[in-house]
Formats: sequence, C-alpha cells, structure tokens
Amino acid sequence: MRFAVTSLKLFLFLSTGILLFWGQSASMASSLTGTFPVSIDQVFFQSHNSYPIEWWYVTGRLKIQGHRRRDGFEGTFFRFLTSYRHPSGLPRSPWEPGEIFSFHGAYSQIDAGSFHSTEYLARSFRKAVWLRHDPLDIRVGSARLRVHQVPGNPDSFDLELVEQVKDRLLELTLRGSGPPLMEGPGGKLVTGRGENDWAWYLSYPDLSVSGREGRIQPDGKVAWKKVTGVAWFDHEWTRAMLGKGQTGWIWLGARLDSGKKALMAFQMHGKKGPDIFRGGTLGVRTKKGFRTVWLGPGEVSVRIRSFWKSPLTGICYPNRLEIVDRLLNKHWRIVPALDGQELSGHPDYWEGAVDLQDPTTGQKKGDGYLELTGFLRARQGCPNPSGFSPATIPQTGQMSRHYRK
Repeated sequence: MRFAVTSLKLFLFLSTGILLFWGQSASMASSLTGTFPVSIDQVFFQSHNSYPIEWWYVTGRLKIQGHRRRDGFEGTFFRFLTSYRHPSGLPRSPWEPGEIFSFHGAYSQIDAGSFHSTEYLARSFRKAVWLRHDPLDIRVGSARLRVHQVPGNPDSFDLELVEQVKDRLLELTLRGSGPPLMEGPGGKLVTGRGENDWAWYLSYPDLSVSGREGRIQPDGKVAWKKVTGVAWFDHEWTRAMLGKGQTGWIWLGARLDSGKKALMAFQMHGKKGPDIFRGGTLGVRTKKGFRTVWLGPGEVSVRIRSFWKSPLTGICYPNRLEIVDRLLNKHWRIVPALDGQELSGHPDYWEGAVDLQDPTTGQKKGDGYLELTGFLRARQGCPNPSGFSPATIPQTGQMSRHYRK
C-alpha cells in the first residue's frame, strides 16, 4: 500500500511548525544492491526508525450475519520522521514532535451502499500515541495494532486490530504464519528513477480473520456481532513517496482463486498520464508459503476503462480498470464493490473494496482492495480514458536491474 503525501506534508508543516524530513543523510545511506534477510522478524520485531516514512496497512473483507455481501474494512498506521532535533542541554518533553503518527480507517457496508472513514493525526505522547517494537505495538488514539506470537509455534502470529469508524467498532484477530511475501526482488519495490525511489515492501496477503463488529446504539451501548473473513497486511518503510514528475499511483492488492494466489500490481502516474514505472508480484501458495513471480513493467499493464467523479471533491477517479499479466497470459477486470469509497482528508484519495472478474464472461475471479492517489479535480466532465494508455517502456537496460525473476 502506498499513500499520497503532498497535501499531508503541507498540512503537517502548517499545524506543527516543523518540516518533514524527506532527505537522505550520510548515516541513512543504503545500497540498492544490498542483501535483505526477509523473515517474520523484519515485519513485526525490528525497528526501522532510521527511515523517515513507515506504515502498516490492513484491508479485508468480513462476513457478517444478515449481510448478503461481505463488507470491507481498512486500518492503516503511519509513522513520519520530522526534522525536529532535541536541543542539547535541555530536559526532554513528552510533546516533542520528533515523530508524527497518523491513522486512516474506513468501512464499506456493501449491501447498504454506505462508506465511512476516519483520520487521526498526532505526535507521540505517553499512553495515547506510541510505537513499540519486539513485538510490534502501535497506537494512535483509539486505534491499535499489535502482534502476538502463537504459543508453541514461532512461525505463526496473531495481529490484533482495534479501530472505530463513526459508530462502528472493530475488534479483529488476524492469523498468519511463515515468511512474508516479498513485493519485489529482495523485498525492494522500485517506483521511480531517483536513488531514493524505492521501498522495502513485505506482505501477508491471505490472513484469516475472526472477531467482532459492533454498532454504538443511541443509548451508548454496543450491539456486537461475530465476524469472520480474510485480510491483507502490508508493511513498508522508505525514504521517499513520489519520484520526480510523479503525482500518484494506482495500486491493487487482490486474492485470486479462493486465496490460492495473491496479486499486487501498481502503476505510477503524473499529471499527463501513466509513468513508465509499473509492475507487480504474483504469489502462488505452496505448502511452504508463496512461490513468487515478479512482474516487470513490460509484463504488466493497467488500463483505465472509465472514470467516476466524486460528488464531494470533484476528483475524477478510475472506476473500471483492466490489468493484463503478459507473462502468465492473465487478464482481469477491476470493478468497485461501491463507487463512493473516497477518503476525504489530508489528502483526498480513493481506496476501497473491489472484485476481479473475467473480462469475457464476467465471472468473479477474486477480490481485494484498490488505491487511487494523485488524480485531479475536474471542472466539468472527467477525461477520456483513452488518454491514460500505459506508457511505452524504453528499449534500454534502465529497468531490467529492478526486476529479476
């Protein structure tokens, strides 16, 4: 999962009087050719505080009694390192803005056609906002994500997610096991030309979910219902969010064939249309985890078939897309479970539950979550989708070093 930060960067500057640190110091230098020991420890038990941007991202679909279609949910926690440094010789204060934390939550009740979201933004402060490691435990206001190892099974874990979106409460346990899926060779996803245009990106794309969903009643009591479902978990840490000339991205995380396969696909774009940087990962489940196929920019394409204009912000978002995997000769149509799944805040972006269909028969092949950032407001109608054809990949060796199978 990636997140548009241009508006957030300005908002933080105005609200805290500090500037987020996007640069790279000598102590933070890291080589793209370095090795990365990918394990469960990297995801849940180790600190990555030297990186200025980090986030933990959970999306999923829930089965609730009485709901014909599965609801969708999102819970994302962000950590941003700032340029603030504690003055030497002075006592420390719990209000020091060395790090900024944010939480984005959303809930899509598909049957009712309703969507609600929430956003928190805060400095770290004692028992209200924190990040702890070994094991992971992050809290922003009433939202919390923490990990528990399963007794007697060091390769398994439970993620506990608690969040509130409007009058709806979620208390969920997400169970997974084994090593994470590497979203790119060595766990590195390259998204631009610059030396910092890449991220460490690890996923657990098919977690089982159990727990309960609650609705706050007028008298203040909570009516709880048991839920089950599936979830996708991402952990990323990076030095930069967008490369030169880029304004946003299209990102998809999907489960295919009843969880037997997992697909991540992305397309970077600028004001004039798609960038040459795109790609993805296809994970095929085996007894030992996922067998991974990394998809380079010449092997995957994302096409926009139509737009939807938000009545709240006037932004035109893609709402019918097609993804083609040329390497495996696969083709999927992406259809939102609801059109109106826009998170309005800092910044405005679209993220919500989608279905993957066979483009010929319309048969459902999977489901997941789609994120759309950096798209523009339209004074009148939305643009013609034909103007957003995938960019031509240059016939050079520029891209090959980023994508190896």
